[in-house]
Amino acid sequence: MPTEYLRIGIVCLAAVIAGVFLGNGAVYFFNRIPGKWLVDYGEEPDEELLRPTSQRVKSTPWKYVFTGMFIVLGIRLGLDDPLYAIPSLLALWLLLEMSMADIKYQIVPDQLIMLLVICGIGFVSHHSGGFWDLIYGAAIGFGILFGLALLTRLIYGTPAIGGADIKLFGALGLATGPTGIVFIMIATTFLSAGHFIWLMIRKKAKLSDNRPMIPYIALSTALYMVLFHKMLGAGRLMILF
Repeated sequence: MPTEYLRIGIVCLAAVIAGVFLGNGAVYFFNRIPGKWLVDYGEEPDEELLRPTSQRVKSTPWKYVFTGMFIVLGIRLGLDDPLYAIPSLLALWLLLEMSMADIKYQIVPDQLIMLLVICGIGFVSHHSGGFWDLIYGAAIGFGILFGLALLTRLIYGTPAIGGADIKLFGALGLATGPTGIVFIMIATTFLSAGHFIWLMIRKKAKLSDNRPMIPYIALSTALYMVLFHKMLGAGRLMILF
């Protein structure tokens, strides 16, 4: 019993340290992302994006909100599996950065997606199928979104799914494996649709509105990593249906 108390204490202390670092770092990093990361290819950043002291995200209250969030996530993940907690927290931190960029500037920096790809390799030991689950997950995530993008372009004549979303789902597939990426796709669909319907009922959104999707993807990924990754298990797709 004393050993278990010691383990819990160490995990909680590590979660607090990680939470303070990640929470404060999320605001600091986003406010100092190079301006070129936050504009489309061929465009030049405006004066606000080029200003190094610009507060794209206010330090207060967000650094406290994010710190508290990562402390809670760190304790929950760390008590369950410390080795899974490390890449999970890093992946969720990157998704938080992408969410802020999508909400504020309607763009997802490719550089952050590449960092998520690197982070995804850290999950290889947590998949029942090992390295192949990373490949299958990436193929499913990229392939389904790419197919939907082609289909919507054929039907509507304009792209309804951005290239960043396609690349992001491929990167997430590396981290979560085939079961995880399918769960995230389904959860994202229900979360985004439910929230959008609720906003329309309250007359705060219209059917023609184009809303950022990354926050819903980030929330779905957090739900999978924190609550469902052990229950579902990599590769056991049939449990989702």
